[in-house]
Amino acid sequence: MDAHTDAFSHFKKHDPLFHKAATKVRAKLTPRKQVRGSDALFAALAESVVSQQLSVKASDTIWARVKEVCGGKVSPDSIAKATLPRLRKAGLSAAKAKTLKALAKAVKEGLDLPALKKKTQPEAEEILTAVWGIGPWTTEMFLMFALGHPDIFSSRDLGLVRSMETLYVLKNPSRESLEKIALAWSPHRTIACRILWKVRDTG
Repeated sequence: MDAHTDAFSHFKKHDPLFHKAATKVRAKLTPRKQVRGSDALFAALAESVVSQQLSVKASDTIWARVKEVCGGKVSPDSIAKATLPRLRKAGLSAAKAKTLKALAKAVKEGLDLPALKKKTQPEAEEILTAVWGIGPWTTEMFLMFALGHPDIFSSRDLGLVRSMETLYVLKNPSRESLEKIALAWSPHRTIACRILWKVRDTG
């Protein structure tokens, strides 16, 4: 049984309302591949930093500019060599530029991003949030999309919150209440998040 089939069987059994909504967008879900290699993982994490609190369009635009500043490839070396003024000119806030610099320094000093694949979510979060400017949301996105962790839910993500508010008819839900609902989707919460984003995008 593949991951999607297993997940949908689980949703049908444990959250029929969610399963009904998920079924409507199932055909639009595509398999996700894990990112491999230290530099590729660094770029994925850096892109998560760039995308914080931005629309997809704005994030893509700024990320393309950052890549230009880095000579076409975002890596610890290229970020380390890029000046803060050039990163700022690409559209980064002072805080995000500082975070990318801190992340590059951490990796060059021994932060092993591929090794995080073997860590639990709390372990990975503790390691990554030790880097200046990296918070839980960035860690959650990195675990979901770069490391391919199957059971991540982000109660801090506004898109997920809005989608759940609509689906479950909630008003100003607490993070704790959202996480309680999401427990029913475990161990497939990453796929559930992708479904919620897709449901919101398609109305």
